[in-house]
Amino acid sequence: MGDGHPGPPAEEWSSVERLLQESGLDLQTATRPTWWPLQPEGETDEPELEPQAGGLYDEVFDRVFQRVASQESVVARERARGRDLFEELVRHPPARQLLLIRNSTRYRSPMLCEHLIEECQAEGFKDVFRALSLARLAVAVADLLTPADCVGEESLASLKARTWAQLGNACRINADHTGAEQAFEQARAIGQTGGIELLAKARILDLEASLRRDQRRFQEAFQLLDEVISIYHQLGQRNLLGRSLKQKSMVCGETGDLESEIALLRCALRLLDPEEEPRSFLAARHNLIVALNETGRAREAFALLFYTRPLYLKMGDRMNLLRLRWLEGSVSLGLGRAEQAEAAFREVRDAYVELGLDYDAAVVSLDLAGVYATQGRSAELLQAAEEMLAIFRSHNIHREATAALLYLCQAARMEKAELQLVREVADFLKRARNNSDLQFLHPAAP
Repeated sequence: MGDGHPGPPAEEWSSVERLLQESGLDLQTATRPTWWPLQPEGETDEPELEPQAGGLYDEVFDRVFQRVASQESVVARERARGRDLFEELVRHPPARQLLLIRNSTRYRSPMLCEHLIEECQAEGFKDVFRALSLARLAVAVADLLTPADCVGEESLASLKARTWAQLGNACRINADHTGAEQAFEQARAIGQTGGIELLAKARILDLEASLRRDQRRFQEAFQLLDEVISIYHQLGQRNLLGRSLKQKSMVCGETGDLESEIALLRCALRLLDPEEEPRSFLAARHNLIVALNETGRAREAFALLFYTRPLYLKMGDRMNLLRLRWLEGSVSLGLGRAEQAEAAFREVRDAYVELGLDYDAAVVSLDLAGVYATQGRSAELLQAAEEMLAIFRSHNIHREATAALLYLCQAARMEKAELQLVREVADFLKRARNNSDLQFLHPAAP
């Protein structure tokens, strides 16, 4: 396999291939090791060995392993240096960090750039503003690198394109779609000018697909992800293929095709390694539980949640624990346990308010309002909606989301806020979070 590890069992590949072929993809099933440099056809720097020359095999293998070990040692040292430079850099105030990069050759390191990209990805789950700052630093570092720093023009172009794509993704999660479009245009321009590595291309297309999903440009998102899936399949990248299947499942979920979402998530989970990709594996499990619950399979969702709970606890950070508690509330509601659901939703809402995460608090408050709607508790439903509307107005949060909450409040005052309306507003808030251009199309005035 391209990553140097044994491939998945044949039956796993066949089930994944079958699903991918149903999507109309023309996949290349052959793979080759990615650590050997590509040679022109008919040329090779590997010695030809006669079958009877068994003694030569050991010599060749020894040389190969020595070369691999030497290269791995160099990479490990460079990665450690990149990490040290990162830790040194972030000790300075944010305003000084960019100045240091531009004025000190010390920070002109491709491994520092790689570490900034990795940290930006991680911060995207925790602090979107910091993720944006790190992405800008990565772009600044890459802009100062030379082909000699990166062992060639293609490697430099690949790194530069990836930093711009990472900046585009950081803009996306900060709801700046204009900035995201501009960043992805830069990434594409770099790829068209100098050519980039296949793996870098897949990563860039994957991030761009997330932007298209947020923009509700689903057909484009599917096309991009199908190309990503094809590349990862061609390279034999098991974990990355699993991640791209998870991404495609999210687009299916957005279009309302929950059965396809479930099928893709099951395939993704067979490919993702929970040890190597704990966050992606947990996210896929989480999404599968949500989809099962939304399709009326609350008992199956509950069983999977029971076995997934230790993964949330192992991750340990507060945000994942809140996601767990929120999911427990949703599954409880699916099982008809309204009191347990209400307790969970209240707990999560209060925690989000405490953390200043008003948008998350509003979405979970709408789940709480759904409990009130099913029980005919109109006064409490109105109170929950008005509290969130007041927060959105005071912080000037998303004009259309505010309009959706206002509409719900009007319906609640007239005691016409039924469960379906609460769900429509909740769904809109989830979709509008990363798309400030999305408009709330409400039914006839209550």
